[in-house]
Amino acid sequence: MHNVSKESLRDFILSDNFLTGIENSPAIIPWPNLKYFYLDNNMMHGSLPIPPQSLRFYFVSNNSFTGRISPFICNMSSLAVLDLSHNNLSGLIHPCMGNLSQSLKALVLRSNNFGNTIPKRWAKGCSLKMIDLSQNQLHGHLPRSLANCTELEYLRVSRNQINDTDPFWLGTLQHLKILDLHSNGFHGAIRSPETNYTFPNLCIIDLSHNHLSGNLPARYFAQWDAMKSVGANNLQYMGDWVYYSIIITIKGVELEYKKIQDGLTVIDFSCNRFEGDIPKILGNLEGLRVLNLSNNAFTGHIPSSFANLTQLESLDLSQNKLFGEIPLELVQLNFLSKFNVSHNCLTGPIPQGQQFGTFPNTSFDDNRGLCGWPLSKLCGDSEISTPPPSTFEENQGPKLFFEFGWKVVVMGYGCGFLFGVVIGHIVTTRKQDWLIKIFGKKQHQTRIEVV
Repeated sequence: MHNVSKESLRDFILSDNFLTGIENSPAIIPWPNLKYFYLDNNMMHGSLPIPPQSLRFYFVSNNSFTGRISPFICNMSSLAVLDLSHNNLSGLIHPCMGNLSQSLKALVLRSNNFGNTIPKRWAKGCSLKMIDLSQNQLHGHLPRSLANCTELEYLRVSRNQINDTDPFWLGTLQHLKILDLHSNGFHGAIRSPETNYTFPNLCIIDLSHNHLSGNLPARYFAQWDAMKSVGANNLQYMGDWVYYSIIITIKGVELEYKKIQDGLTVIDFSCNRFEGDIPKILGNLEGLRVLNLSNNAFTGHIPSSFANLTQLESLDLSQNKLFGEIPLELVQLNFLSKFNVSHNCLTGPIPQGQQFGTFPNTSFDDNRGLCGWPLSKLCGDSEISTPPPSTFEENQGPKLFFEFGWKVVVMGYGCGFLFGVVIGHIVTTRKQDWLIKIFGKKQHQTRIEVV
């Protein structure tokens, strides 16, 4: 490798191998004109190789590198993508990262051991489209200067120790598509937005597992235009240089999407302290596919406007204080495959038909006032519920089978009784020869069939 001319080497790509190190590896990569450095998905260990200033793409994710990020990286004015994710790096994220943001397009430091705070200064003219600092040990506030990154599409700082209030000011980022702040210490109420704070292109927002509280203002969702679109998407994956990824929780199960397809729309506000009514305006987000408001303190009714969410695949309203009936209109949601309203105060009949015939008992647990299939409590005087019929044949089948069964039993019993009387009379009158004539040949035939 060192025999290659230092000036000629542009690309260094050894991804997806089982490399543990580079023989005689220098501390600083010796190729001054190198543009692409790919060592991701190996078993590399030790300190990070220090790249030359010419480098544009630096991928070393999914290895076992340790130590700190060298301050030499601050001199890389041409760097467009820095992906150090899934290593064992530690220390602080150098403040110079904020200055590099004028050239950087993607900064991915996910799943390391970085501590301290997020760099406070992000330069005006910041060109970053992707920032992923999730799964570290960062604390403090979310820097307001991130609003300078006007091209930002993806911001993920989940699973840290950020202690801050509602970051309403991120609504100024007109290109923001994915906002993932789950599992931090965000607290306080979500304020009603001002005119400029709109989130018009937001597709996925995850604020779950924080300490947010109060009512959800209806105006908060008024301008979420990207979630109102039901049009067919072009089946492309989000991300220019690095695919955007996300973890979505559905019925308590975490699903990792390593690639996010255009058209995936998610709201997850679960495991907070929200209260009051669920805003009816959520029913205007007709492109929404996943809605999770579980583990809060919402009261009031389930909005019937949810029937407008024709693309909805998962709806979780469990562990709240909702009352009233489940709106019959929800039967219209043909794509709904996950539904959970357990541990509320709901009453009345469970809607029947369509997807509601597929949901298990656990979807309705701990709602003493609910009745109807699939619960054992029927609405009315009956004690045991049966599944709702979907066709005429299914409706008539069990009944006709039962009627036919008891009639055959009665007829058989009557014939058997009469036959027994006749045989008894024959035997008692000693007409044995005639009896043999009747049954002798039959018994012989039976033996032949058995043999």
